[in-house]
Amino acid sequence: MKKVTLMLFSILSVETESLSSALEQTKVDGYLRGTYQNHDVKNDKVYKDDALGGKLHIETGAFYGVTLGASLYSSNALFNDDNKGLVPLRGESHKSYTILGEAYMQFDFGKSMLKIGRQEIDTPFAQIDDIGMIPNTFESAIFENRDIDDTTIFLGQIQRMAGVDAEVVDRFTKVNGSKGMQVVGVNYEGINDLALGAWYYNLNDAEIDSIAYLEANYEKELGAMTYGVGLQYAKESYLNDADAHVYSGTLSATANKIGVTLATAYSKAKDNGATSGFGGGPFYSNSEYLILDNAGKDGTALWYGAEYDASKVGIDGLTVGLGHVTLTNEAKKEATQTDLVLSYEMNDAFEIHAIASNLKGHNVGEDDAKHLRVFANYNF
Repeated sequence: MKKVTLMLFSILSVETESLSSALEQTKVDGYLRGTYQNHDVKNDKVYKDDALGGKLHIETGAFYGVTLGASLYSSNALFNDDNKGLVPLRGESHKSYTILGEAYMQFDFGKSMLKIGRQEIDTPFAQIDDIGMIPNTFESAIFENRDIDDTTIFLGQIQRMAGVDAEVVDRFTKVNGSKGMQVVGVNYEGINDLALGAWYYNLNDAEIDSIAYLEANYEKELGAMTYGVGLQYAKESYLNDADAHVYSGTLSATANKIGVTLATAYSKAKDNGATSGFGGGPFYSNSEYLILDNAGKDGTALWYGAEYDASKVGIDGLTVGLGHVTLTNEAKKEATQTDLVLSYEMNDAFEIHAIASNLKGHNVGEDDAKHLRVFANYNF
């Protein structure tokens, strides 16, 4: 009897120590964020919006491979509250809102991970798209496995979403009713300088009821230059219409010593209109505002741009980018956007980003406007 009692006491002690250790390893992080934007519409007025908020994330240490996590996101109105043509900083019902965007349980075993609950996920057609105050988050169950060398297998069941691209931004609403969306993906990086991905999204009985997607990206440093090539293909199946076949490619070249990158991308939707899914979308030609989706059936997008890394002249953390996209719709009418992008990461804690856009979008049902968005993060 003494032996049994000692064994039980020993087991309880180990479990208590493990639980205590897990709690001691609890991490708290997040960011404070301020955002300002305006949208100067031709023959109209200047629409302005701003907010202050951020993210508070907490995650326990592992207890027998199990961790718990949660994130609180908040967006609070400051001085302006016009929202026409702007990235939504507000909720549907309230000018300011706070949401429990993450609340999950994660199980790690071997080279596998199962995560259940509200969470940030990053896949080609379902992603956080963190372009405003509060990103997209998803009520889902995801499974990842890395038992095969250089390969990640992804399985997911997505039920609800909230955030910047959601139908209702400030509360979780259903993705495809009660049926949700099933996701299968494989990423492979076993060939030098080459990354391959294959994904499938099933939305049973939705208007677009499936998306099949393939991607290949090759990047190679040769001498003083780094070259990149990328190819994408998506088949987006419409329930009661023709399927959309989307083809996209990109080329880039970087002069490593001077920090200048030149790049171009072209995308075409054939037989129907493209969709970027539940987030910003994966297509190379997507810009800060106009994307291939805007071009509609048989639309095309041609993007080209340049980026400068100012660390080459001693200004660490500063990058400057210039990009231009032309959308052409089925009627051969064009819409354009030119972007100037500045990003400055002062240190690990503080960063600021600014995007100034000149939009001429009336041919695809968007505004002719000058758009400015600035946001700053303090990470902790």
